[in-house]
Amino acid sequence: MPTTSLRDSNILQDFTVWIGDNGKIGEAPNFQPPEININTEEFRGGGMDGTIEIPMGIEKIEFDFELHTWDVDVWNNLGYGPGSIDVPVKFYGYMLTPGGTEKGVQIYTRSLIKSIKPSKVEPGKKVTLSVHLVANYYRQVVDGNKVTEIDVFNKVTIIGGVDKTARARTYLGIGGIASSL
Repeated sequence: MPTTSLRDSNILQDFTVWIGDNGKIGEAPNFQPPEININTEEFRGGGMDGTIEIPMGIEKIEFDFELHTWDVDVWNNLGYGPGSIDVPVKFYGYMLTPGGTEKGVQIYTRSLIKSIKPSKVEPGKKVTLSVHLVANYYRQVVDGNKVTEIDVFNKVTIIGGVDKTARARTYLGIGGIASSL
């Protein structure tokens, strides 16, 4: 059985965070990419000898990042009012491949800035802002290839290049494919 080692891994090297068209280069000491979870329900039908979990869609997509600056872009986009759930927040990074080449990694979201938590203010110490977001759109691209795309409002879930919800959209009449009666 083949084993993998660090030599076989893609190592994430560096990153930047963007809010809209404003890069936070050097201002973001960390970024927690969104955790993608499948919402499931337990099911046990007649004749089954146990329960299984069946997929029921995508759970809420939440993530965080931190800034070393008192950032007006973040404060101005705090989620309330028209457009507040569609703030473009992007993560650009690169990883080193096993062969020593670099691959780009991009995560694009449209998000609600749900909370901003400033750190304690003390003389002679920098203040950080912890920003918590909830995304309604998520796309991950690695080396120019779309790995995952989730568009909650338009019922699009593409995983590994396969549109898992295309037929469901057709049946629901979403996306201009509605049948005529």
